[in-house]
Amino acid sequence: MLGNETVKGLLVTRANWGTLVAALAVLVVFYLFVQFLIGAGRLVPALYASTLLGFSAYALAYMVSLKAVAGTLEEMNAGTLEQMHLSPLPSWALSLGRLAAAVIEAVGLTALVGAGLILVLGIDISYRLDALVPLTLTILDVAGFGLLLGALAIRVASIGAILHVMQAVVLLLNGSFVPVSLFPSWLQVVSRLLPTTLGVEVGRRILLQGWSLSAVWSDHSLLWLLIHSSVMLVLGALLYQRSILRALHEGRLGPR
Repeated sequence: MLGNETVKGLLVTRANWGTLVAALAVLVVFYLFVQFLIGAGRLVPALYASTLLGFSAYALAYMVSLKAVAGTLEEMNAGTLEQMHLSPLPSWALSLGRLAAAVIEAVGLTALVGAGLILVLGIDISYRLDALVPLTLTILDVAGFGLLLGALAIRVASIGAILHVMQAVVLLLNGSFVPVSLFPSWLQVVSRLLPTTLGVEVGRRILLQGWSLSAVWSDHSLLWLLIHSSVMLVLGALLYQRSILRALHEGRLGPR
């Protein structure tokens, strides 16, 4: 049943493949815009690899959160979200299936954009299996972020404005433009509380600076990423399920 819910989400995505092409084009153009911005009007190849890691993490968070919010609102307005939760299938399985479809789509698109930019721009990044650990934790971190915003979408009418503000904050503070270490101390704390920031830092240390997993564990950066991802995922899941169950009880899962 969980697999069916995931496949359903992917089939809906395939049916709207035109939006995927547009999303790919927007991400590529946006990345180049970022390069011109931080390079003061010119492309600086030395910054490609570092900024690509931060931008890829942002793109992942952007797509997962957008799918979580838009998908929830679309099904609420169509009346299908309420109908699904009247079935014997546990609500957590429905939520997990929807989330899995959103994450698979986001990871696939981000990988396509990253691979294309690496080939076209000749970006030099070392490929190490160690990087799969922070990558996996960052994906879980982003999944929790998507669930948090999905929970807000069920309860807050102005979720669109909140979504765009949160996505902009992640882009500005996760290291896509400048390393977090250059921020004021208080802003470093704030940025590391956001999704993707810790994952970008650990990823850069492994892929660009040659650190090993034991090294990023010893300096506690990987530990903090593990804690952040776990808390974000658990908190997002709990709040999303609470919002679903409360809306069912109050009859607010249907069209608004």
